[in-house]
Amino acid sequence: MEYKDTLSNSENGTYTAIGLMSGTSLDGLDVAVCEFTCNPTWSGCILQFKMFDFPEGLQDELKISRSLSAEKLWKLDKRWAHFAAECVSQISADLLPFVQVVSSHGHTVFHNPQEGYSVQIGSGAVLASQTNIPVVCDFRSLDIAYGGQGAPLVPFVDSVLFAEYTACLNLGGFANISVLPQAWDIGVCNNLLNLLAREKELQYDSEGKLAKSGKTIVDLLDELLSLNYHVLAPPKSLGVEWMDTDLCPLLEKYAHHSLEDRMRTAVEYIAITIVNDCPKSGVILVTGGGSFNCFLIQRMNELSHGVEFYLPESDMINGKEAFAFAFLGLQRWLGKSNVLKSATGASKASSGGAVWLP
Repeated sequence: MEYKDTLSNSENGTYTAIGLMSGTSLDGLDVAVCEFTCNPTWSGCILQFKMFDFPEGLQDELKISRSLSAEKLWKLDKRWAHFAAECVSQISADLLPFVQVVSSHGHTVFHNPQEGYSVQIGSGAVLASQTNIPVVCDFRSLDIAYGGQGAPLVPFVDSVLFAEYTACLNLGGFANISVLPQAWDIGVCNNLLNLLAREKELQYDSEGKLAKSGKTIVDLLDELLSLNYHVLAPPKSLGVEWMDTDLCPLLEKYAHHSLEDRMRTAVEYIAITIVNDCPKSGVILVTGGGSFNCFLIQRMNELSHGVEFYLPESDMINGKEAFAFAFLGLQRWLGKSNVLKSATGASKASSGGAVWLP
């Protein structure tokens, strides 16, 4: 495969990149084909966006990935990459020949920056070999090596492509916010709501209808809001390990309450933590799967004053993180910095990501 020289004169130009995002809520793989232009400032758009459900067996393995043996985890690493490559192959034949780089967030298994590691599976070597396109992956390791959290990374994109907003809020497995120059994980979001919904064998609470039918459990709400994480100053980030050690034991204490009441309390908890961390005025861009939880958005609006929560068109709601990682991967491919050290707490900015050439 012939490669375009992207490094010599990369200040101006138009580039096509694919972003792959697999979140901790396990709702599937987001694939965004994006176009970015620098002339002389950067702009970008999503040309095509698709969400792919994980095959049942793969999803089941991802759910238990943290408890797998090393050998089984490496097998899962390659299995995820083969699935991702198959998803990339389903991109429009009119677009695929113009893609210069595939940028893969991978799937997070472990995130423990305090101990110096964060693990996202999804073999870049397999992806490159199967797609015949250069691949950028493993975005967090270098930032962590410089003393950062390795997250959040999207604030760099917000600073370049979404600077017109007062803040950018993402409602994914965890809720995170960019209030530049800082950014941080606010707390849990879809990971908690989906955990509860599965008690009724549902993947999620559609539009928040279950939660809306319940009543707040005041004592549970108070305990959730008192979790130590919420008083920590940024930079800070969360992994599913925090749910196991801090959040789930509280939920178990109140397991005798109805699901609807626990769901209602969870929405209230999420809405309060979000509003507490948001600016008190301005326009806040809201994206991520939680944006479709009408009851959560309703409670956020009711609890806030002077803030406009703006929801963009649906491709950007669903695809902003895949779009963001496409841009992060492109910057790595161009040899440019792609991390805000003010967001991660690292000692220096860096160009994060491992590059695999087919």
